Amino acid sequence: MPPQPPGTQLVGERVSIRLHDPEGGFRDIVGILESETSLRKRSGNLVEFSPQDIAAWRLVAPAQRGAGKGAPLSLRIREMEIAAAQTWPAAVQEQLGDWTMRATGKFTMRANSVLVLGEPQIELDEALARVNTFYSSHGLPSVIHVPLPTFQTLDNALDQKGWEVKTEALVMVADIGSFSVDERTDYEWSLTETFDQAWLDLQNDSGVREIMRSAPAVYASLRIDGVLVAVGRAANFGDWTVLTRLFVHPKYRRQRIGTELISRLLNEATRGGAAKALLQVDVNNQSAIQAYEKYGFRKHHSYRYRVAPTEVIALQADRDQRTFSGGC
Repeated sequence: MPPQPPGTQLVGERVSIRLHDPEGGFRDIVGILESETSLRKRSGNLVEFSPQDIAAWRLVAPAQRGAGKGAPLSLRIREMEIAAAQTWPAAVQEQLGDWTMRATGKFTMRANSVLVLGEPQIELDEALARVNTFYSSHGLPSVIHVPLPTFQTLDNALDQKGWEVKTEALVMVADIGSFSVDERTDYEWSLTETFDQAWLDLQNDSGVREIMRSAPAVYASLRIDGVLVAVGRAANFGDWTVLTRLFVHPKYRRQRIGTELISRLLNEATRGGAAKALLQVDVNNQSAIQAYEKYGFRKHHSYRYRVAPTEVIALQADRDQRTFSGGC
């Protein structure tokens, strides 16, 4: 008698499933069960399967490893970059080997850059030409997101080809504990699954409206005397939560509101199954880095956004125009 497949009560749990292979033998898939017929692997890929093909399955006990520990550095970096990408999804994504070309709009660089998680599976010059064509077609500059130190060789090659560093950021991580929160009567905190225009307006964030709507998240807001003064976002992926858009109005800084904001977001993230947190901060923002370190976050790795030389983009756009104008 075939085993009973994992039911909907295990959706959200990590499972290992052994499937009968149509050509004989078995194949195993491991990841988070999303439905009775689908599972999401650590890579972020969704795998569909038929319950009739299940030979055996088991619930995988959660790994007891802290944030940024317990695996080779390259695998840890990959895991974090995938979590960040999945919780800030681009509207258009096109694969080039293990490069993901992403386009959404002009507001956010993360969703308008090539995420490098491996090799493009073609020669570098050809890959860069494909990248330029992709971004030219979307009216955007060509930008490559290079995680370091995993892809230091690529970073060096881009540097030699004239790709300039637009910005560099740190990825900081922390294990999530249970945090106490202040219950001041003059503070009106709210935690919701959506946001309103006032939430966007505090940071002039309307440009990322559709990105934020594309992934489940928790939105924190603080009002004092009816005025919105602080906001933040936490989005879970696996056992990670990714903090973004953390902001306290300058008038209300140095009053521990930032600490309170992060505490409330992380407490809510743990209720959704997160055990670890990550955030990203510009390497030159030392005041923010020191503040996050005091809170328990530590530096894990960095990444660079490298932008194609202006002349390369111009030449590519000119070539595209000559190729496609006056045609059928």
